[in-house]
Amino acid sequence: MSLTAIILVLISTIMHAGWNFFGKKTSPTLGFFFLTMLAGAVSFSPFVFYYWPLVKALGSDIWLLILITGCFQSIYLWGLVEAYKAGDMSIAYPIARSSPLIIVGISSVFLGQQAAISVQAIIGMGLIIIGCLFIPLPNFKELKLANYQNRTTLFALVAAFATAGYSLLDSQATQLMRMLTDASGDAIATASEVALVYVTLQTAAAAIWMLGFVCYTSKQRRELSFLCRYQWRAALFTGGLITGTYCLVILSMAFVDNVSYVVALRQFSILLGVAFAVIGFGESLKLPKIIGVSMTFIGLLAVALG
Repeated sequence: MSLTAIILVLISTIMHAGWNFFGKKTSPTLGFFFLTMLAGAVSFSPFVFYYWPLVKALGSDIWLLILITGCFQSIYLWGLVEAYKAGDMSIAYPIARSSPLIIVGISSVFLGQQAAISVQAIIGMGLIIIGCLFIPLPNFKELKLANYQNRTTLFALVAAFATAGYSLLDSQATQLMRMLTDASGDAIATASEVALVYVTLQTAAAAIWMLGFVCYTSKQRRELSFLCRYQWRAALFTGGLITGTYCLVILSMAFVDNVSYVVALRQFSILLGVAFAVIGFGESLKLPKIIGVSMTFIGLLAVALG
């Protein structure tokens, strides 16, 4: 994994933990995150028009991937909202962030990319997964299935599956976009241009998917109206963080052999998310959580240096 990719992903992890903290603190509702998607798409829309030749060159296969990954993004945000409503951020966030490693790692094998994953990286991923299983426990004697059978864990896993889904599709879609050429055979756009255009379109697709749900009932419409009047600034700020974070992640995919490395290194945000939750919300910091976070950090180093 190149130094450029590591730096891009680490910056994105700080931003990711930040918008999760800000979103939970401000308004952990689907209406609020719909506004963040809308704000992000509108804010970054000038890039779409500026790089219009790239947009015109997109084929139906890429547009389909954008539509599907937008659906996964909306499911991811819904899972986060419900998990944050049900329990602590220091529990929901690590589960939602670590579980995609299992899914993406298995998917990489089926996609024939297993050769690009080193033994050290596999060990690191295993440490991350085990560490995140410890984080929700009040003590080690409570390591049993019953402690994971709750709404917080359920919806955190929903978010995790959605994360794995859009991570795999993002890698495919942006790779296809980077391969687009003009009449002379030159690439139409650079990796950074692809990232900016793709993320803007994907964010817009997510907002379209979410629109029907946030307007489904009169209660949700009233809530959305309230958010538009009184929390649009917070939504604009959070939307900028989300979209900016996503741009850095997409850009980093151009500098790795396997998307599993990006998904793994992004788990650094787990450490920050837990710290933000403990400091900002006063959530508990038990021994299993400390050990779990430490194992996750060691696993991150193994993946980054693998």
